[in-house]
Amino acid sequence: MFSCFVAKALLRRVVSDFDILISNLVVTASHVRKHAMKNIILITGMILGTAGIALADFDSDMLAASALQGEKKYDEAIQAWINIGDSCQDPEQQYAAIRKAAECTRLNKGGEAKALEICGHIKTEPYAKACRAHVYQWSAAYSNILAEFESVDFSGWPEDLSSIGYRVRAQAYFYTNNGGGAAHDYLKAFQCSKHFDKWTSLRMLGNTYLKLLDDELKAEACFRKCISDCGGGHPGLSAKVDLVNLLMSQKRYEEALQCLSGDKHGGSWEVTLTALEGKVYAASGKKNEAIASYEKALKTYGIMPHQQKEYEKALTELKGALPQPPPNPDKKEPGK
Repeated sequence: MFSCFVAKALLRRVVSDFDILISNLVVTASHVRKHAMKNIILITGMILGTAGIALADFDSDMLAASALQGEKKYDEAIQAWINIGDSCQDPEQQYAAIRKAAECTRLNKGGEAKALEICGHIKTEPYAKACRAHVYQWSAAYSNILAEFESVDFSGWPEDLSSIGYRVRAQAYFYTNNGGGAAHDYLKAFQCSKHFDKWTSLRMLGNTYLKLLDDELKAEACFRKCISDCGGGHPGLSAKVDLVNLLMSQKRYEEALQCLSGDKHGGSWEVTLTALEGKVYAASGKKNEAIASYEKALKTYGIMPHQQKEYEKALTELKGALPQPPPNPDKKEPGK
């Protein structure tokens, strides 16, 4: 009778209280008769199964909302994510769902104010503030970002949340010419971010040193580290463009060309890097090599209309600057 009572009481407990529940089971087990242990083990299995079902339901519901977004049913997707978030007891799951709703609103419905309002569905900090920071990463209202986050200490946040906080505030500092603030936050973002965000932060730290703090040596170190560790990804390829332009400004043309040697990764990046090679050749006075690079870039698959226009203009100027052959005195003019 006693073990039956325990079973009913335990089954009424919320799955999110699992750790406390296990402790209670251990205490109970020490006091009940030996034959009651079978019931307790059975209850534990039921709880674990319930937790697994809840997690599976969350994942499937999130995928269903993403499918609606993929079909451009944005209003339905947003409402689905809000419903998921409002039904979640776990703050991380709630953050994941509401963040997606806010992001979809910001990017597909053009509403920053509405997206920030949606963040209000999260009542737990720092998840609510992190959701707002996520929305702000597409904002140019840097004064608003600093008004809300300048005094916030992100170091006490979970790493994935502090990452977005540091990155958004660093961006605001960068575009308001606060080099010291940007450098501090981009470094922190690099330290706590993962994957794409980590290397984007390092690249932007390099640009902060270069453009705001007049420290070309540290800028070069950041760019080279980004290229070394993320050379084939967007941050690494962007850092390669930054580094080549820096080396050109220092007239280190051979190093710039060495940086551009090897795989150019095809598509639009091959267009960009091949044309940049032409720019380096032109700056170093090697016009024929520059012409060859620009011609190759113009023939590369993936070239964009604005690139074509820019490179054709550069090519025309280069060809016009080539020495013209002297006139042939033996060649007769037409009509004579």
